[in-house]
Parts: sequence; structure tokens; C-alpha cells
Amino acid sequence: MKDHYHKELEAYQVSVGGYSRFAITMLRDAFDAFSSLDRELACEIAGGMENFCIQTDEPAMHQEIRVPRKVFLSLRSDQLEEQGLKLIALHQPVAYDLRTISCCMNLISSAERIGRYGKDICHCTYKLPEGIHIRGMARLPEMAEGALSMLEDSLHAFQTRDLSILEGFSSRDDVIDELRYLIYEDCISIMEEDPRTIPYCATYLLVDRYLERCADHACKTAEKIHYMITGERVDIR
Repeated sequence: MKDHYHKELEAYQVSVGGYSRFAITMLRDAFDAFSSLDRELACEIAGGMENFCIQTDEPAMHQEIRVPRKVFLSLRSDQLEEQGLKLIALHQPVAYDLRTISCCMNLISSAERIGRYGKDICHCTYKLPEGIHIRGMARLPEMAEGALSMLEDSLHAFQTRDLSILEGFSSRDDVIDELRYLIYEDCISIMEEDPRTIPYCATYLLVDRYLERCADHACKTAEKIHYMITGERVDIR
């Protein structure tokens, strides 16, 4: 039978995976709202409420409150980080266990940022004029799908310990970087042709930057997962 510590470590990994899933879903939903120019959905995503459990030393005394999602992202991040530090302090893990906790903490930090990028994309939806997108959103849907698939795969690799999922991550990140510059060039050309497109293109460039940073988080997470499993450092760029 597994001892209490390893059960606690497994539960911690499940919690971190759940938090990461929440952040990725928030990002995907935010981009869907942006794509459809659905201000009501964007408002619900950015300003919605989540249940947050206030933990105490006595499990029976745990309290649950509802907080805005942007507050939940920060509170849950701090809570999970604190749990990781307690695991280290109380059990002094080494080797694989220590690398696992370190990887979890990286996922926590990345998930908070990814969720906040989702909130920022929702705010971009409010900035756009009423109407429809221009020029196929300047390839943003392609970039979003690429970045989201990298985030999904990195989380899946963490949960399954399957490093084969991470193969080709550097090439996939190169595609995202190339799209970022193509979108920039397209937006500059579009704005030069018709100044009335400036509100759209300026917003596209913001979203373009957020998605590129999310892909970078996926690469950093992939590096940490590889190190967690093998004990060897790799550079995914």
C-alpha cells in the first residue's frame, strides 16, 4: 500500500492538472468569444465567478466562497504553491519526487498567466467595433489553434508521463513565431491601406502577442516535464 505521503503527492498532481485545465479552457473560451465578437460571453468569462475552498488545518472547518475568476486564478495559484512548499518542508523529497513538485510549481505559474491572457483577450473583445472581423482575423485562428494544441499536449504529457507527445515541440513553436511576424506584417499593410481598420488590427496585434506567450509557456512546461521524468535538461525553443 502507498504511504500517506505518496497519496498526498498524487492528489497534489491531480489538483495542479485541474488548475491547468481550468486556465486552458478559459483561454480557449476567451478566444471563441473574441472570434464571434460575443461581448456577453466575453464578459461572463472575464468576470464570472468560481468556487474557492479556504483550507484550514482542520478539514471539517474548510469553507467555500465564490470569487471572480481573476481572483480565483491568483488565490488558487498561491494555495497550490503553498501545498507544494509544505510537501517539500515536511517530507524532504529527493530525485523524482522533488522534480515532480518543481514541475508542478512551474505548471501553476504558467497556468495563472495563461488564464490571465484569456481575461485579456476577453477585454480585447470589448474594444472592437460592432460588426464583423476583417481579413479572416489576419491568421489569428490558426495561431490560436496551434498555441492551444501545444498547451493541451503539454498537460497531457504531464498527466500521462508520455514524452512522445512532446516530440516536435520546437518546430511547432517555430510555426507560432513565424505566424506572429506574418500577422504583424499583414496588420501593418492592412492599416496602411485603410486607416479605418486600425481598431481591428491594433487589437489583433495584442491577441497575437498573448498567444505567442502562451506557446512559450507550453515550451517551458514541456522542458520541465522532460526533466521531471528523465532528470535530463532539454532546450525547447
